[in-house]
This record gives sequence, C-alpha cells and structure tokens, in this order.
Amino acid sequence: MIKNYLIMKKNKWKIKGMLYGTIAVLFDNQKNILELMQKMYVALKDIPVEELQKEFIAKLTEIIHNDNKDKTE
Repeated sequence: MIKNYLIMKKNKWKIKGMLYGTIAVLFDNQKNILELMQKMYVALKDIPVEELQKEFIAKLTEIIHNDNKDKTE
C-alpha cells in the first residue's frame, strides 16, 4: 500500500514537472513570438489583403506541388 502511494506521488511529481516545464518554455518563447508578430505587422501593414492572399495561395500550391512531385519520385 505504501509502495503504491509512493509510486503515485512519483508520477504526480513527473506530471507536475512536465506541466511546469512546458509553461516555463511557453513564457520564455512568448517574448520571441511577440517580437516576431510585431515585425511581421510592421512589414505587412501596407500591403493589401488581397495581394497577401494571392501570394500565400501561390506559395502554398507551389509547396504542395513540390511535395507531391517528391513523393512520386
């Protein structure tokens, strides 16, 4: 019974460690992500939405085409 209790406590500590570690990584990366989003906004704020959509779709289809071509070879 005590053995099961200790095993449960050990597993609980592992889960808490993983959870807190993940939260810490998210907070560490939050600053980098925010800076990236600010740079993207500044770079793209003057470009019309339609042009961005067309460029995005063109690049996406190019990537898909290249990926499918690589799989068939």
